[in-house]
Amino acid sequence: MDSSRIEDFVANAALLAAHLTQQCEQAAAQQQAAAEGLQRSGDAVRSAVAAGKAELADHARQAVREGLSKEVGALTRSLDESGERLRRAAAELQREQDQIGRRMQALSWRSIISIGAAMLVVVAGTAFWAWQNVQRAERAQVRAEVLEALQQVAITSCDGRPCLKLEAGLPRWDRNEEYVLIDTSVAPPPGPPADGAP
Repeated sequence: MDSSRIEDFVANAALLAAHLTQQCEQAAAQQQAAAEGLQRSGDAVRSAVAAGKAELADHARQAVREGLSKEVGALTRSLDESGERLRRAAAELQREQDQIGRRMQALSWRSIISIGAAMLVVVAGTAFWAWQNVQRAERAQVRAEVLEALQQVAITSCDGRPCLKLEAGLPRWDRNEEYVLIDTSVAPPPGPPADGAP
């Protein structure tokens, strides 16, 4: 091979090497630029993802707050309504207890009055029965005294008028001292007994 061809070949190879080096440098610069662009794009994506996450978290928090506020509001209203129903039920129960208390008090008074009236009837009946028994006892006492007195006297007729024979020591009839005249009329004068009077 000839030296001029080698020189051409070396020159061409040097040009080719220079050209390849230049292209490699350009490719490396492009790669570097692409890497930096990719880095910037990655940073932008990371920032966008972080911003999206933050925005999503904010939206989620906001949704939770709104949902909770709605639920808490509804729960509060429900509790208020339940409390009001309980207050009304307690008031109704208190009113019914008051009515029952008044009824019980009226029933107690009626019972006391009924028991008092029954006791009054029993006492009055007992008193009447006792009074009747006392009257009977007094009549029986009088009858007993009369019977006892009748055992000590004898009743007969003196000249058509009733007369009694009394025990000793009492004022006597003149004609027969065993007898005393009984005055059966307002103004008849006492007269002597018949001779045949016992």
